[in-house]
Formats: sequence, C-alpha cells, structure tokens
Amino acid sequence: MVNLGPALLSDLRRPWLWKGSAISAALALGLTGMLFVAATHDAGADTTGLPALLLDAVTSLVLTVSAVFGSFSFTSDYRAGSLNCRVLLFQRRPAFLGRALSTAVAALLAGAAIGLAFGFASAVLKVAGTLSPSLVLAFAGAAAMGALWGFALGSLLRNHLVSLFAVSLSVALPGLLPDLSEPVTTFFFPVLAADWAQQAAVNIPASGAFCGAAGWLVLVAAAAFTVFVKRDLA
Repeated sequence: MVNLGPALLSDLRRPWLWKGSAISAALALGLTGMLFVAATHDAGADTTGLPALLLDAVTSLVLTVSAVFGSFSFTSDYRAGSLNCRVLLFQRRPAFLGRALSTAVAALLAGAAIGLAFGFASAVLKVAGTLSPSLVLAFAGAAAMGALWGFALGSLLRNHLVSLFAVSLSVALPGLLPDLSEPVTTFFFPVLAADWAQQAAVNIPASGAFCGAAGWLVLVAAAAFTVFVKRDLA
C-alpha cells in the first residue's frame, strides 16, 4: 500500500477527472435551474411545502448525477485500457483505492458548488431557505456518497453503457417501487443518503441515516475492492 499516495496524486492530476466533475456539476445545475423556474413560474400558487420538495428533488438529482460520474470514472479507463497501465504502475490495491478517493474528492467539490448555487438561488428567489454552511456540506456529502456508490457498481459491472442505466436505476429504484414496499425501501442506500442530506441541510442531526448509508457504501465498496483484486482485468 506504499503506492497509495503516488496513485492518488496521479489520479488527482487526471484532466478527465475534473472535466467529468465539471460536466456533472453543470448538468445538475442546469436541471436544478429548471426546477427553480418551474417552482417560481406561477407566482400566485401556494408555496407551502415547496422548500422541502425542492430540497428533496435536488438532493436526489445530485445523488443520481454523482453516481453516474462515479461509475464513468472507472468504466471509461477500463474501456480504454488505461486502467491496466495504472495497475502495472501502482499495483491493484493502490490503483483502485486511489481512483475511488480521487473520484470522491472531485464529487465532493462539485457537490459543494451545487450547494452554493442552490443556497444562493434559494435566498434570491425566496423559495427554499437560505445559504448556509450546513446546506453546502450536505450537498457535498451527498455527491461524494453518490460518486462512491457509482464507482463501486461501475467497477463490478465494467461496462460503460450498462453502468449508465444500472447505476441510475439503483438510485431511482426506491421511488419506483409500490407504496406497499415503503417500510423496506427506507433501508435502501439512496433513501438513507437523501434523508441524511435533507436533514443535514437544515441542520438537523441524522446520524442513523448517515450510518445506514455509510454501511451500504462500506459493504458495496468492499465487495468491489475484493472482486477487483481477484478478477482478471482482461
């Protein structure tokens, strides 16, 4: 594991990492802007509950976009064959962990930028609260968790196109299930991560949701790490 530092630094210098992060942030901001336009279109409409609805929609959006970015962080290099070169240079474990950590860092910064934009727009339009450090941290944390989730699934699937749909579906699945399954879906990773972000954004402690989401991440990441170390890269 002595190569973890060099592997991480090398990953942080990858242009694609920051380009992909910027594209995902721009996509999330564009869709968030559309939500704000729709929310403020009818000035005479009842706005009761609108802040919570907007926060719910945007945190789910950030989770989904970050998860796709995380999966592409693995599958793009795997498809191009450059991941094999990194394994030869840094060995398997440092290469995997360095890529996972750099992906989380890039998503964290993108999430913070989205949180800043969301808070600023909310304050200006007076539709969803005000800008605060807890709001920015909540979005940053949600983006990092989503990216790690997508990275782990992407490393297991190893297919660019399949990962795009499978990772997106894994985040959206709880909302697609019937209402009868609600007690079960509350324990799914996307629900726990979104619940933590929404409560943390308004400065409400949500340690249970955070620990649940973190537990899912550890489980999936450990499985992905084990498979990556033992599975043939060809």
